[in-house]
Amino acid sequence: MSDNLASGLFLPTANVFLIGFSGAGKSAVGRALAERLGREFVDTDVEIVRCFDKSIERVFAEDGEARFREVEAAIVGQAAERARLVISLGGGAIIDPRGRSAVLGGLPGRSCVVWLDAAPEVLLSRLRGDSTEVRPLLSSADPLARIRELRSRREMAYAAAANRRIATDELSPAEVAERIASWLAVIWRQ
Repeated sequence: MSDNLASGLFLPTANVFLIGFSGAGKSAVGRALAERLGREFVDTDVEIVRCFDKSIERVFAEDGEARFREVEAAIVGQAAERARLVISLGGGAIIDPRGRSAVLGGLPGRSCVVWLDAAPEVLLSRLRGDSTEVRPLLSSADPLARIRELRSRREMAYAAAANRRIATDELSPAEVAERIASWLAVIWRQ
């Protein structure tokens, strides 16, 4: 994981996948990074909402997590087939074998994976402050305990998939995007 890459390992056309727990900043960072790199941005959660024509909370409640993951994997797969994208994945997308395979199973050098991470308390604060949608995990009697439990279960998968980890706790989306862009410039030798 984290900075263990030889320079030149990734093609400049590689997709940049942002993974991590809900609230880590993937969507905001993804938009900022795409703008900075002059690339198209794909937010898989937005695409899922568009596909189902309802909120993620309603998809989970009405269609179930299995159907959600099936559609999510298809959307991730379609994005992964393209080049020069910045792609924000839902928090569980890299955990699902189909999503992980779409991201990591392509040709060498075509996918660069950045794990955005934050402390559980920061994640909860950000999720509560996001008034645009209700997150299914906030429906829990103890959302912080639920975040800790899910984050702990996902941490190894995030670490195994990531080429770089960035703690976003005290950084703005623009600062995180700048760090990623600087790192990419080095590995792409731009």
